[in-house]
Amino acid sequence: MLSTIKKQILMIGEKPMQTLSDRKATTQTHLQNIPPVVYQTWEVDYFGKTHFAEIEKFRDLNPDLSFELFAKEKLEAYMEEVWGNHPIYPIFKKSKFGPMFADIFRYCILLERGGFYFDISKGCSGSVSSLCAANSTGLISYEAHDCVVIPNMKAIERMAHPEKYILQWGMGFAKGHPILQKLIENICEYYPYFKGKSFAIPKNAILSLTGPGMFTKTIREFFNESVDENLTQAGIDFNGSGIYSLKGSWVRYATVPAYTTANSTIIVD
Repeated sequence: MLSTIKKQILMIGEKPMQTLSDRKATTQTHLQNIPPVVYQTWEVDYFGKTHFAEIEKFRDLNPDLSFELFAKEKLEAYMEEVWGNHPIYPIFKKSKFGPMFADIFRYCILLERGGFYFDISKGCSGSVSSLCAANSTGLISYEAHDCVVIPNMKAIERMAHPEKYILQWGMGFAKGHPILQKLIENICEYYPYFKGKSFAIPKNAILSLTGPGMFTKTIREFFNESVDENLTQAGIDFNGSGIYSLKGSWVRYATVPAYTTANSTIIVD
């Protein structure tokens, strides 16, 4: 971890912050079911020089995909307009931490529109669409971390790495995919347990309600009940091409505190 003083020194070289605009695809894609667009979100639309350059590099590797950034106001407007009458919307509004907004947003927009989602601090060292077959209905990948709770036997038979968590910082789905529908339903179902409850480590509760814990649970349920032969399972960390932390991405916390520092508090009203 960088010390506070070292971060302050390094921040000097990261200014002025760079404004990130949306980018349209410049080439055709082979994808037939997953719309060729990547949705991303962050509190603001400006980033440190190094992080900005790494985001642009990720975009350059994917000329067949459009990129659209939803900063806070745009994200909130989208959720109210499209999801304002859905049970997920009050949960979104009552959430206390930024990652929960981002979690709910990614599931909602991919269900409604289809496409890809990547956290703004993440990426791949190669083309995202090359991980998918032309007829892929979805793209998922697995974390390197083991999950000590095993799935049901049917799910084990259908999952590439049933012993792992399924990562949710990057994904792709066709519009209306049942995994996303079930995921949103699960968050709504389990919300009453988390409502107003204080957690010693809020991060873990967030991971359980809206993050990779709930994502893994839902996909396991899907594989136990259904078969989608066109859902691409791209190994561990997108077959080794996933980038968990883009260079310079730590700078984004200079203006927005990291949720990992919170303790003994509620995560949702």
